[in-house]
Parts: sequence; C-alpha cells; structure tokens
Amino acid sequence: MRRYTNHQSKTVTVLSWIFVLLFIASAGYIAYQAFRLEIFSTIQLIIGYGVLALLLVLFICLLLKRYYRHWIKGVVMVFTFALSCTCVLGGYYMQKTGDFFESISTPTGTADKQDKDDPNADTLNSADVLNQMALSVTTYAMQGSNIHQPSELNGTVTGVVTALDERGTNGALEQLRKAGATPVTQEYESSFALVDALYRGEVNAIILPEQFHEELLEAANDYNQYNALTTMTNKVDQYIYYVPVPEEMKNPADDVMDITQEPFTVLISGSDSYGNLSTISRSDVNMLVSVNPKTHQVLMISLPRDSYIPVSCKKNETACAAIAGQSDKLTHTGWYGIGTTESTIEDYLGIEVNYTVRVNFSSLINIVDAIGGIDVYVEPGLEVETFYANGMPGVQAGMNHLEGERALAFARERHAYLTGDNQRIINQQIVLRALLEKMMSPTMVVNYPNFIRALSTAFTTNMSGTQIKELIGLEISSFPSWNIQSYALSGDSATAFCPAIGSNASVLMNYAETVTNAQTFIQDLFEGKTIDVANPSGQTTESNTQTPQTPENADPNVNQGVEQYPTEQYPVEQPPVQEPVEQYPYYPGEEQEFVEEPIYGEQAGY
Repeated sequence: MRRYTNHQSKTVTVLSWIFVLLFIASAGYIAYQAFRLEIFSTIQLIIGYGVLALLLVLFICLLLKRYYRHWIKGVVMVFTFALSCTCVLGGYYMQKTGDFFESISTPTGTADKQDKDDPNADTLNSADVLNQMALSVTTYAMQGSNIHQPSELNGTVTGVVTALDERGTNGALEQLRKAGATPVTQEYESSFALVDALYRGEVNAIILPEQFHEELLEAANDYNQYNALTTMTNKVDQYIYYVPVPEEMKNPADDVMDITQEPFTVLISGSDSYGNLSTISRSDVNMLVSVNPKTHQVLMISLPRDSYIPVSCKKNETACAAIAGQSDKLTHTGWYGIGTTESTIEDYLGIEVNYTVRVNFSSLINIVDAIGGIDVYVEPGLEVETFYANGMPGVQAGMNHLEGERALAFARERHAYLTGDNQRIINQQIVLRALLEKMMSPTMVVNYPNFIRALSTAFTTNMSGTQIKELIGLEISSFPSWNIQSYALSGDSATAFCPAIGSNASVLMNYAETVTNAQTFIQDLFEGKTIDVANPSGQTTESNTQTPQTPENADPNVNQGVEQYPTEQYPVEQPPVQEPVEQYPYYPGEEQEFVEEPIYGEQAGY
C-alpha cells in the first residue's frame, strides 16, 4: 500500500512540475502580448508582471518543501493548470487585438499576413492608415442547404466570376482549400448571373466580391430579389485583403496634439450600402461624437439624413464643385465622399471635425452576428410587424433578440413611425447601446475572436491606430466615469430642390433652436463645462417657440454668419414638384426620390 502511495505521490509531483513549466511559458506569452499591445501603462505592466512572478515563486516553494502534505502538490497542479489556461486565452485575445491595431496602423501588417503566400498580393510600403482599405470576398450558400462551414463545400459546385476580382476570388478559393474544402468551380459572366444561379439551385454556393454587391441592390426588385441575398443565404466564409486607397477618397484628419488631453470631435458616417466601404453612396447616418478626455464627457449629436443645408466642398473642392454652396439633403453629400459630408457639417454648425469613421450596412450586420446578436427593448406602441427595409419580421413590445439583418432593419426603420426619422435616430442609439452592453457581457469570451475579425473590415477611419491605443490606455489606466449625453437635431418636413438629383425632394428643415443647442453643447464640452441635455433620447418637443428653418426665416446668425439657406436657391417661383421617375428598379428599403444620377464635379474622378 505504501509503495502505491509513493508511486502516486511521484506522479503528482511530476505533473505539478510540468504544469509549473506550462505556467511559466503561458505567463511569458501573455506578458509579451501585453507589452506588444502598448495600451497598458508602465505601472500596470510592472504590477501584472510582479503578480505572475510572485505566483510562480509561491508554486515553486510549495513544491520544494518536502514537509508539506502531498495534497498541496495536487492543489498546485490544479491552480497552475487553471492559470495557464487563463494566460493562454488572455494572451490569444491580446494577440488578436494587436493584429487588429496593426491592420489599421500599418498596411504591410495584416496584408502581408493575409497574403504572404499569394503571388498577386500588393506590397504596400506606407505606414499611413490613409493608404489602405480592406476588401472582402464572401462565400454564400442558400439557407436550408446545410452548408455553414467551408468543409461542407467538399464535392459541391461553387459559382465564381473571376473577371470581377481575380485576386480576391483566387484568394477566397485558396482560403477554402486551406480550410479543407475542395469545391468544383463554375464560371459566370456577371454578378447577376452568379446570384441567379444560386437562387435557381444550379450551384451550391457562390463567391461574391463584396464591392459588387451595390450593383445588385441597384438592380433589385420584388422579382429578382437581389436585395435579399444576405437574408436568404448563409455566410460560409469571408476572405479579406488590403489595397491602396484611391486618391480621391483620402480624407486627412485634423489632428489634436494630444488625444488623451484635448477635446476632439469624431464624425461617424454610415453609408447606405453593403460590402466594400469604398463604395460611393448616400450618407444614411451622421452622428457627431465629441469627447473631452479631461472632464470625462461624451456628447453624441445626431443629424437627420434629410437635413436641408448648404453643401461645402472645402475638404475636396473637385469632388462636389457642381453643387458647392447650394442647399441639399445631408444624405446626398455621401455621393461626393466623406470629406464633403464632414465639411458640410462643419460649416453648418460652425465647428471642426477632427476625425471621421465610416461604416456601412455590412459593418453592422457582421459585428452583430459576430457577437451572437443583440437584445433591444421596444416600448409599447412602437411595435413593427414587418421591417420595410428587408421584409423581415419586425419587433414586438418588450425585449427582442436581433441578429445582424434584423438589427440593421430596426436601425433603418422609419416608415412604421409617426415621427419618422426622429424615431429612427432613437433606434440607432438603442442599437449602439445594445452593442456596447453585449460587448461587455461574459459571452464576449467566446465571441471575441469573431468580433475582432468582423471589426477589422467594419470601418475606415483617419484616426491612427496609435491614437486609438492611447484612448484605450486612458480608459484602462483609470477607468473614469464618463458622462455620456445624446442629442438630435429635428425639424419639419418640406419639399425643396436638390441639385444632387436635379429635382425636388422631401427634405427636413431643422428647427433653429435645435441647431443652436447643438452648437452650444459642443462649445460647452470643449470649454470643460458640464453637459446636461434635458432629453438624452434626442427627441425635441415641438412648441410654438421652435420655428422651422425655412428660406424665409432662417437665422443668419447660425453657423457663425454663414447663411443657412442662400436666397439664390429659392426663386420667387419655385419649380413645380416633379413626379419621381424610377431610374433604378424598386427594391424594399430604397426611397423613390431619384430622378437622375447625382451630379459630380468634372474632376471628381467617379
């Protein structure tokens, strides 16, 4: 019996030492990744390294002391194993986060890692974030086909259009092969023929370069259902690669000297397109986020997409020269690049926007799906039976769980509400809060790698990776309590001439009071004053004191002396309201206000 006990004791001792060595390796791994991440302060790193060193010394001492009971060694074995797993998991997440920062900071970082075996890979030498953009190629299979993973494509037929994007298509196929899939490819002549083949069952899956998703939406109608591709299919795989940003799309930041000390404003612009973020499309969502890192205040101001304001081209004069100075819907400025949207808002509110973040429909869908969906609460009376945007089931009163497509539809819905765009702005803020709550929930332990992958192609920004790290470092260094306030401009609907489309359209004349309030709130935040928005939801109660900014009564003092509605845009006899002529086939979610292609400057390059 004693010999068995001695043998058992030796086994436990050996295993304990093995797990101690494993703990040493895993502690070194997480220590290196924490140092590489560059978001922790020196004090935090010293404390973290010190704790790991003390634990290691403690475990070694417990194993070396012969007079301790044998069960102590078992305890050491369990603790070292648990801590090793924790260190490996934490280090892995830090590594993924570091790779993400590298991808938005240095074009050679992620591009080279992604395509090191790709002979067609571009070599990007600049370390400037403005010089790269991510392109994605998605493999789709119909729902109900039981194809959810690349390995399930073995022995199937996959449709491709190599001519659309040879590099992306070949890269997607190579990625599938590395994942164990060997599909037979079938060539098609266009993205339309490709999707038709999938719908008809000619192929089991298709590989679609996402930059061509927009042309599907433009040609969509109730019969071809091109707009429903993402709702009728499973996303089996996605290949990502990086290319230089076209010169006309660059929008340099107006940097602050120290982003951890000085107030700054970020424009979050959401385009109404899927796939590639470089797609020129309307600016569907426009939100200013002003931050004062010293007073720990955040102010979110939403501008309605239909706001009728003068177009400014100071960021890129050639992009919108044809309509410069004329009033148009804010959403139309997206056709001329995010720089035009930025400068238009700057001149309208008399502020400076320091940085921009651009997202699109695919951004929200991918992020929400990556974290396992979000939960939103809908007030009684705000139920929606069917979403107008994509025909999917709506929301009921109470708590609702939304996956990516339904979350997007909820954020876009306005036709179901009496308050229209005002409620849509509230819904967008609800979705944003739900995203933040889900990202801070325990489920992120499992979903984090998928989240980081989705985030890598979810946005483009002219804020550097170093500045983003500094902001994160500010948060984790002191965990300040932030005062987060939100506000939204509002107004009355009207009909006015929009030069971008060459006809009249429904617009929103913002209340002068809400414009003044937004200017005051931003100024107060920059001056370090405490912000207290009376109605954080962004709804402004209409009263007799709120007067819509119409051509006749626009306040000339708003926008620091810049007239809100130039008189030359309002002749005595307005042109008659034209009935919209459908240049593009109708599809759910697209407003029928287009009568012409947007008018671009001669040198816009689009």
